[in-house]
Amino acid sequence: MFDVLLEILDDLLGVLPWSMRRRERRKEWSGTVEAKKTWTLSKHAYLVIFRTDDGQRKKVRLDSQKDFDLYEEGRRYAKKAGDDLPDTTPKP
Repeated sequence: MFDVLLEILDDLLGVLPWSMRRRERRKEWSGTVEAKKTWTLSKHAYLVIFRTDDGQRKKVRLDSQKDFDLYEEGRRYAKKAGDDLPDTTPKP
């Protein structure tokens, strides 16, 4: 319940991205890129949405177009514990 509330606050207000990123750094997951979006008015202008193996949605905000272009829709990627971003090489 608390995680859902934090996600809503993060999406609506954008005030907690640093705390969410620090907590997400400890988690390990793998999933498929569901969508890619861009915003021009945001500090983190690029967003990649993953659907994990257990059905959760993970939103990864990126600062650069270069990093954004490394992820392809429909491909699987894995994030290791301790890393901020999933590996850029697709998994089979």
